Amino acid sequence: MASLPSPGAGEALRKELAGLLFGVFIYLFLVDAVHNRLGSSNGKFISFVDTCRSVTQYRESIREGLLTDRLLSSTFVACFLVKYASQSLVSVLLGNIPVVFSGPRHAFSFSLGFLLIWLSPGDSAYRTMKDSRALRLLVDMSGGLYKYRKVIFAVEVTTRAKASFPFALFVAVLAVDGTTLTRRCMHWLQAYFALPRRMAQNKCYLLVSAGGRGAQRTLLTTILPIGAVTWLIWAAARVEWVFGITDDSFLGLRAALLGVFIWRSGALDELARIHSESMHAAQKSKAS
Repeated sequence: MASLPSPGAGEALRKELAGLLFGVFIYLFLVDAVHNRLGSSNGKFISFVDTCRSVTQYRESIREGLLTDRLLSSTFVACFLVKYASQSLVSVLLGNIPVVFSGPRHAFSFSLGFLLIWLSPGDSAYRTMKDSRALRLLVDMSGGLYKYRKVIFAVEVTTRAKASFPFALFVAVLAVDGTTLTRRCMHWLQAYFALPRRMAQNKCYLLVSAGGRGAQRTLLTTILPIGAVTWLIWAAARVEWVFGITDDSFLGLRAALLGVFIWRSGALDELARIHSESMHAAQKSKAS
C-alpha cells in the first residue's frame, strides 16, 4: 500500500512554490522597471498589479454593511470608476482618447484583476493580498513605480504642450492620486446615502464636516507632496528638455524620486514591520 505524503513534505512543497512565485514576481517587476529606463510608460505587468492593488484597497476600505448588500455588478462599476475615472479625465484634458477605450487590453486586464480579488476560490487571492506582508511589500513597490511614472507622464505631456506649471500640477495630482481621491469620494457617498432617514436633518452638517476633513487631508497628503515632486521634475525638464525626457535625462533625480514614491506607497513601512516581526520571532525562539 502506497504511503501518503507527510505533512512536512506538503509544507516544504508550498514553500518551494511560494519562493518560485516570488521569484517570477520580482523578475517581471525588474523587467518592467527597466522598461524605457524609468520613463513615463508603464508595462503590462505593473499595470495589472496596480489594478489588483486598487481593487484590494477598495474592498478593504468599504464598510461591511455596504459590502453584504452590494451586488457584484455595482461593485465592478465602482471599482472600474475608481481605476479609470481620473485617468480618463486626464486624457480628455490633454485632448486624447481615454486609454480604456483605446483597445480591449485594459478592460480585459481590469476584469481579470477584479475577478481574481473578488471571486478566487476560497477568497484566497484577496486574503493573500491583505495578509501576506511579503506580497504586500512587492505590490506596494509596484504601486510606487506605477505612480512615479504617472507624474513623469504628467510633466512630459504638459511640457511638450508648453502648458503652465499649475496645469502640470493639476494633471499630476489627477494622474498620481486620482484613484485614491475617487475612492474616498465614492466611499463618502455610499456612507452618506446609507444613513437612516431619521438622520436626514444632519446630512448637511455631515457633508460640510466630512468635506472639510477630506479637503485638509487632500491638501496635506496629496497636493503638497505631489506639488513638490512635480516642481522638481518640471524644473529639471525645463532646463534639459529638447525633444522630451530621454533615457538619460536627470536620471539621478528620477531614481531618487522613485525611492520617494516607493516609500509613499507604504512599501518601506511594510519592510519595517517584516523586520520587527522577524526580530520578535527570533527573540521568542531563543527564549524558548
